[in-house]
Amino acid sequence: MTAERRTWLLAGLLALLWGLGPALPALLRGELIGQPFTDLYPAVWGLHWFASHQPGLPTVAAELAWPEGMGFYFSSPLHGWAAWPLLAAGLPLPWVWNLLIVLARVAGPLLAFAWLRAEGAKPSGALAGAAVFGCAPMFHGYAVEGIVEGTDAWTLALWGLLVARRRFVPSILAFWLVVASSWYLGLAALLVAVVRAREHRVVWLSALGGLLLAAPLWWLFTEAFPAASPLPSEIRVAMGAQLGLPSPGVLAGQNPFAITGYLGWIPMVLFLMGARRQPFLAGGAALCWLLATGAGPWYGLPGLAMVRFPYRLVAASLFLAAPVVAQVAGRWRWGGALGFAIALEFLLLAPVEPVLPGSPAGLPAVYDGVTPTPLLEVPGPVARPPGEINRSRPRARYLLYTLIDHAAASPWAPDFNGVSHGRQAEWLATWQALDPLVQDQPPSPPDVSALRDQGIAQVMLHVDELGGERAALARLALEAAGWLCTARDDRQELWRSGE
Repeated sequence: MTAERRTWLLAGLLALLWGLGPALPALLRGELIGQPFTDLYPAVWGLHWFASHQPGLPTVAAELAWPEGMGFYFSSPLHGWAAWPLLAAGLPLPWVWNLLIVLARVAGPLLAFAWLRAEGAKPSGALAGAAVFGCAPMFHGYAVEGIVEGTDAWTLALWGLLVARRRFVPSILAFWLVVASSWYLGLAALLVAVVRAREHRVVWLSALGGLLLAAPLWWLFTEAFPAASPLPSEIRVAMGAQLGLPSPGVLAGQNPFAITGYLGWIPMVLFLMGARRQPFLAGGAALCWLLATGAGPWYGLPGLAMVRFPYRLVAASLFLAAPVVAQVAGRWRWGGALGFAIALEFLLLAPVEPVLPGSPAGLPAVYDGVTPTPLLEVPGPVARPPGEINRSRPRARYLLYTLIDHAAASPWAPDFNGVSHGRQAEWLATWQALDPLVQDQPPSPPDVSALRDQGIAQVMLHVDELGGERAALARLALEAAGWLCTARDDRQELWRSGE
């Protein structure tokens, strides 16, 4: 077996171990990959919603803010398009979600290896560089949180591969693919193009062409979420890459907010060793990391002002650093082993839990009684200012995920992590007042007549979220209006109008 083929097999093994290994416990338990506290359930619902409205690029969710509906842009059209034929073929949604996450994770380091080989890196060095980019803790953290669009590191590696091979038209399409996969990865790719533009024309011409192709996507996003606005500078910095020694996720337990710009000790040593030979790439990587901190007057510029999570621009630093690391690692015969060492260090020392968490994929039996007519779930979503912990986010499991099965439209308008306004209809005010996260004082009984006026004949009370006193108020109001409890368990109750 040739050294080239052997290294390709090692690259495949690295990609498979990194992509599948940390996900195995969740897969064996039959759970959805990701933790339930932030983006997972909205993303799974969005995946199903997008795939169910194909072909096309849907931007209005009639199932939410019933009866008017609301604007919505699914964060990962690529995953939505890939899910479409799989769901149509009858594969269960949890399987499709998990399959696409694992495939995206496997493709990241594998295509990064192909890209670095096309750049001229030696096989052993390409393996180390592929680990720096494709196995980065930032991308692992996306899978932890269920940030579906963040798992597609492979799109940037594919663009790098096609640019290295001087494939002009395919590289334009690849840059469009990067932007379509994630706005932040698209911005990172643009930073890379600026740094590497002097190398050859394909770099910046493909970037310009890809941006033009992606312009309609940005227009659709802004149409769907017109309320998106810049963050205050202090919050933006808090969402940026941080200096200091992080606490390893393997020791800290579950970290629901996997924000990290961790670069690793092994990669940093190799990077510093190679910086003198490739100063332009090294300097560009350092500047992009500085930009990823979220600080600086340049964040007043129109494009950068909309950046909400600057730590995600670390992807540009990783991409620029990977060839520098590859060049150094390629000097040593055993340099390929560094790829596995880097991936292991990322899993053990980065401030992100190494084993991907899982979340329930099933639904409570009480939902078997829900009919596909409008359903009010109480309590509903709560909008919070950016930077403030929103304890209502786990409710997305019943507000969005269960909607996939029962198809009962919801009158609530989620804020989707602050990009939507999240304002509720006036008639929901008394029901919203029941929420202990909205007001601390005991509320008045809710207005049940408003439900009849809006054509809503079923209500799900989440007793565990409301608490005993508030749940009792809701029960009394429903009973007084002639409503009946038709199903219950120890956490929720389904009520129906007696009319």
